[in-house]
Amino acid sequence: MAGREYPLERTRNIGIMAHIDAGKTTLTERILYYTGVNHKIGDTHEGTATMDWMAQEQERGITITSAATTCHWTPEKEGKPDKTQPEYRINIIDTPGHVDFTVEVERSLRVLDGAVGVFDAQNGVEPQSENVWRQADKYNVPRMAFMNKMDKMGADFFGSCNQLITKLGKNPVLVQIPIGKEDDFKGIIDLFEMKAYVFNGDKGDDIAVGEIPADLASR
Repeated sequence: MAGREYPLERTRNIGIMAHIDAGKTTLTERILYYTGVNHKIGDTHEGTATMDWMAQEQERGITITSAATTCHWTPEKEGKPDKTQPEYRINIIDTPGHVDFTVEVERSLRVLDGAVGVFDAQNGVEPQSENVWRQADKYNVPRMAFMNKMDKMGADFFGSCNQLITKLGKNPVLVQIPIGKEDDFKGIIDLFEMKAYVFNGDKGDDIAVGEIPADLASR
């Protein structure tokens, strides 16, 4: 992989930013697993997360410094890589969520092509989420919001999305909506393709693509 060369138009620097415990590093671990970089999913609380490389991070279960890694991605069609499309090199920068390490986030923002703001679907927009969002505004970094922990008790996707309006002053455009929540969370609906993606298996990597459930299609 190290020997691959990619033109700039197929190379992206993407940052992951959020309030502490929203699940940034856990999300990054899943990305590395699903793109084939890692063959095992690391855990922040067990000190086995790839991105938490410092001894202090492994002991405390939090990210202290920004860490970078690389994965490769091919555009997909119905949940499978589309082999007719070119592959992209994605450089991921996992940033700290604790307010004490905010300066690490700002340093990373200077080199990003885009960022993913991770939000806990139970807690919505939290204080550090607001801080890093304002920092991204300062550097004009394009962003998307990812609602995490939809399987958590009290998860509220639409309520959390509404907080993007009331607390961040943004007008989010939904491209996916969840199928179920909490213990009944099953997958997502892609609003571009108008297809349902249901995640099966222990790690959610067995994806069934089908029609939108009738109770959601009528919304």
